[in-house]
Amino acid sequence: MRLPEFSVKQPVATLMLFLALGLIGAFSLTRLNLDMFPDIDPPVVSILTSWPGASASDVETEVTEPIEDVVNTVNNLDTLTSKSLDNLSVIACKFDWGTDLDVATNNIRDKLELSKRDLPDDAEPPILFKFSSATAPIMFMTITGEKSWPRLYHLVDKQISDELQRVPGVGTIMVLGGARRRINIYFDMARIEGFHLSLTGINRVLAAENINVPVGSIKTGFKDYFVRVPARYKSMEEIRNTVVGYHQKRPVYLKDVASVEDDYESQKSNGWGDGQPGLVTILQKQTGKNTVEVIKRVKNKLMEFEKTLPPDVKINIVMDNSEDILSFIKNLLRTLGWGVLFVVLVTIFFLRRLRTVFIITLIIPFSLIISFILLYLFGYTINLVSLMALAIAAGMVVDNGIVVLENIIRHIERGSRVKTSAIFGASEMGMAITASTMTTVVVFVPLMFLTGLAGIVFKQLGFVVVVTLLASLLTALMLTPMLCSKWIVATREDLKERKGFVGQFYSVTEKWFEAVEETYRRILEWSLTHRKTVIVLALSIFVSSISLVPFLSTSFFPVVDTGEVSIRFRLSEGSRIEETNAVVEAILKNIDEVVKPEEIRHSYAMDGETTEGMGVALGFDEGPNVGSISFKLVDRDKRSRTAEDIAALLRAGVEKIPGINRIHVRAESAITSALMGGGKPISLEIQGSNLKENLAFAQEIKTVMKKVPGLVDIELSQKDPRPELWVDVDRRKASELGLNIASIAGTLRNYFYGVEATEFRDAGDRFDIFTRFTEKDKNRLKNLPDVPLFTPDGRLVKLKNIARIVEAEGPIEIERKNRQR
Repeated sequence: MRLPEFSVKQPVATLMLFLALGLIGAFSLTRLNLDMFPDIDPPVVSILTSWPGASASDVETEVTEPIEDVVNTVNNLDTLTSKSLDNLSVIACKFDWGTDLDVATNNIRDKLELSKRDLPDDAEPPILFKFSSATAPIMFMTITGEKSWPRLYHLVDKQISDELQRVPGVGTIMVLGGARRRINIYFDMARIEGFHLSLTGINRVLAAENINVPVGSIKTGFKDYFVRVPARYKSMEEIRNTVVGYHQKRPVYLKDVASVEDDYESQKSNGWGDGQPGLVTILQKQTGKNTVEVIKRVKNKLMEFEKTLPPDVKINIVMDNSEDILSFIKNLLRTLGWGVLFVVLVTIFFLRRLRTVFIITLIIPFSLIISFILLYLFGYTINLVSLMALAIAAGMVVDNGIVVLENIIRHIERGSRVKTSAIFGASEMGMAITASTMTTVVVFVPLMFLTGLAGIVFKQLGFVVVVTLLASLLTALMLTPMLCSKWIVATREDLKERKGFVGQFYSVTEKWFEAVEETYRRILEWSLTHRKTVIVLALSIFVSSISLVPFLSTSFFPVVDTGEVSIRFRLSEGSRIEETNAVVEAILKNIDEVVKPEEIRHSYAMDGETTEGMGVALGFDEGPNVGSISFKLVDRDKRSRTAEDIAALLRAGVEKIPGINRIHVRAESAITSALMGGGKPISLEIQGSNLKENLAFAQEIKTVMKKVPGLVDIELSQKDPRPELWVDVDRRKASELGLNIASIAGTLRNYFYGVEATEFRDAGDRFDIFTRFTEKDKNRLKNLPDVPLFTPDGRLVKLKNIARIVEAEGPIEIERKNRQR
């Protein structure tokens, strides 16, 4: 039995089938996650290795190269790229598309175990990072509080951040800026030398004095006593009164040679919120969770915080991914609604039967809702691509139904019975609409087999369109004839004989259609008698259309005014973070001058670098000379200027600020930028064995590109060298004194960078006890050759006696591809 015949003869079964599909589709729709884009999982695994205090050159030779040597043998590896920066090594392993990343990650983890023995002892263990759309930030917010500033970081880290991480769906939370508590022990160089004490020995004393040790038990009588030595430091006074050595048979206390302060870490990163010093908090969601629902829960939690936070602490949400998602979905749904409405109006106008409108109108939701079932089963989400596909398919799904419906009505108007007309009318068109649907389907099926990033994005578009069209074919062959057999009763004569508006409308439009048919007949007759003219005319139109293609602009995603503007800049290499702070504040002042108060919602800014290097892993620059500012404008209908216009004005103003070496101004959200890799739309890659020649050639290309209209923010990825001081040790002299390079470098590192000697515990939290020279001694150039070194037998030697200080330049960042610079 054919589908039309079955549906007409078994209307109850057909109705139950489609109602069941509708219920399952509605349930599937409620289970689908809402997101901005489809799940994008590029086949890239990054390896982040932190080595605090190391230069880019040392990171390359001691960390990057050993790791590259072992991971280069991993199966299916396509490209191996790396960045060696101060304190951080970032290695990106790009695999062939289709590679199982879980297996690849396990293989990399096994290889890293082999490289750990070759890494420096004080380097942090390598961390694996897999970037995907699921790990992209979903929210940026700022937390400010002028009076609560000294304890603001602790409040955010231990209260707000910890509570937010308990919210279902919330993943990693990054906190940038703020004052982080640390016990700072800063030694006076003259006193260290005068008391003949080494920092290495003092560090050992501090670690040995700050322990809790269980020493056993004593059983006597009916009791069992547990014996322990609780000797951890409980106050700053205990630390200050620690005996760190003896001089002339007298004890030397720590307070005699150093200042001990319950203070904060040196600022490696700073944050601003709406122009005020604050903390920038970045939220990520867990994989597979609904972005909109997660952000909704976070906002509810933030409302609870407002009741318990100090009055001066303000939390502002600057970037909210759910707003863009809901806005795009709202616009697409509105467009889809208008499309359905116009389909209904066109159907009314041409078929001129009210009941036929209901039949066609039912085809659209049933076709779309069936697609939701398969979207859920195949693990897709509701996003811009899937909604765009539904909007495209909405106008196509009615084609089959209208063809079948019109043929059924034609049979009825010729005098056939309704049920017979429904069966034969649908059956006659079955092969035709199936062939028509398949010709459209085969256009979209290849999209489902695309590879790479385009395949990830457009595979879902092809899938949704194909599924929806096949669902429309099913509804046209089953639902349409069944409904026609029940609802269509009036013939053409009945409609003509009707009085009132319906009869008059039918009579008038019938004359119009007859006139249109006559006009079409004449055009067709002329075309058949002037075939060459028609062919030439068609070819002319085709060629004219093709000639306009070069004038069309292209982009991977359409430019959307989300109201988000970002500014990223870089100062000259070697600039202190204090200078970067001043530039950030100057840019914030420029924003206040360019952007009207009624145009802006909130802003955030940050500079410096993160300890974990997550910004570099996401494709952004980090460093003490790097800063970024982003702000959110009000909705487009509430301002007269576009985000691009405001970005152009800011670019012109910011470029005049002295000290800026590179600048990048874009009307794009930080979330989207992170998702797309943080790169620029156009990039050229230059490789060669000679780094200086590569750089010179790149400078020539940069000069040429500056003359190309439309190109802005042109820059080289290779950073300028920064000033360095090299300690050139005389190995023979050092060896005669019992010193080696490792001991000398370790001592100098303790003097000028610092060492975490031990930990101070307070109320369940742990804080580093950090030893180093005072700021005055550390930052005085003439002190470097005069720093004291202690030989194994206790003699004091000045650095200048065994080494010379050389002024030089070194790279701030070293890029490599496939193990070559």
